[in-house]
Amino acid sequence: MGKKHQKHLPENATPVEGAELACRETGLPATRTALARVTHDDLSRADKIQVDGLEVFANHGVYAEENTLGQKFVVSLTLYADLHAAGRHDDLAASIDYGKVCHDVDAYLREHTFKLIEAAAEGVAAQLLSRYDALLGVRVRIEKPWAPVGLPLRTVAVEIERTR
Repeated sequence: MGKKHQKHLPENATPVEGAELACRETGLPATRTALARVTHDDLSRADKIQVDGLEVFANHGVYAEENTLGQKFVVSLTLYADLHAAGRHDDLAASIDYGKVCHDVDAYLREHTFKLIEAAAEGVAAQLLSRYDALLGVRVRIEKPWAPVGLPLRTVAVEIERTR
């Protein structure tokens, strides 16, 4: 940007005391992050894309053998978004490409190692929210069917829900 196009504040401009409070009292967001907040109530009304039972072979666990040998994890996702335009126009660009999401989750879980599936779920949620602008929120469920519990069980799982 050239010097003649740059905008300058007047030299006598100072922050107005109480301006942030005034914005809040008038119902205007005081910060940029206040604009981006999505509540769980918003998610209950949002459209959803669901991925159920994505199998990923990765190296996560508290025990050294789990990190060395690896094991199967089963990932299920609920992607919260506004899908009206995608439905009206039959246009993938107006939606979230769940195939790409699945490959991103698979790559993320293979490239990282966590002791706890809680941490793996947090990482997956954060990665998806940062990568897909159309996401309002995400629910991530990670199952560990081969969990070394020493007793018969179908699976152990962690499920989290995160919003912007």
